Amino acid sequence: MDTIRIINNLPRSGGTIISKCLGAQKDIVLLSEIHPQGTKIRESMKIGKIFYGDPMFQAQEWNSLFDKSNKEKILNLNYDFEKKIDLIFEKTVLLNKKLIIRDWAFVDYFGKPFIDPTYKNSLLDLLNKKYKVLNFHILRHPLELYVSCFKSLIFFKEHYKFDSFLKGYRNFFLDAIKGNVCKYENFLLKPEKCLKNMCDFLDIDYDNNYLTKLKNIKLTGDSKAINSIEIYNKKNVAQNLIKKEDKDKIYNHVGFIKLMHDLKDYYQNE
Repeated sequence: MDTIRIINNLPRSGGTIISKCLGAQKDIVLLSEIHPQGTKIRESMKIGKIFYGDPMFQAQEWNSLFDKSNKEKILNLNYDFEKKIDLIFEKTVLLNKKLIIRDWAFVDYFGKPFIDPTYKNSLLDLLNKKYKVLNFHILRHPLELYVSCFKSLIFFKEHYKFDSFLKGYRNFFLDAIKGNVCKYENFLLKPEKCLKNMCDFLDIDYDNNYLTKLKNIKLTGDSKAINSIEIYNKKNVAQNLIKKEDKDKIYNHVGFIKLMHDLKDYYQNE
């Protein structure tokens, strides 16, 4: 069975910079924030560029995977999502490269107001049927993730109560612990060590000079990470930004208590 590689991450959890670093390793083709309904969802969001959700666009325009003479034909192929992934995968194999797909887990676990979440990973469900999937999930502390989403996603404040956020995060986490987990916080502290571990797990060659290649990697996601040529350590801010009265409510919230119990091997509620 052919092997395909996937990065699973919720928004605001370091997926952009981690994917960028992996895309800068040897002989890698990176597709970013890919989902079976990606183009349709981007159209309903009315932000960003719709065609960024098309894996064929990213494969050709950002990775120069196919012959330029056939560019228009390739970009206009009327293939369904699965066929496009198959075609891209076959081409990477012919070029002795390895395909890494960063999924768009936001759609499956949060989704609103653009689509109702299914709490199942659509990309994994699809590709597991015909590929051997090597994947890992990126975790970030739930309060840090919540605050970051609240500050950075324009639709988040209106459409996400704390309960709905907890439900999406917990379902993502329950899927994550079935496999390999990478903590965003650990990556920021020891990026080289974490990257080497990721490369070993994904069975790709680690490149000591990956930082020099970051400027050439094109992908979707957080604008600062897209433009970054370094890895910056971010300080935790949730404890300072959340008001005391709100903090008390959070720490006594049944759903939060349950989630932090589930996360006890990864995060301590302090």
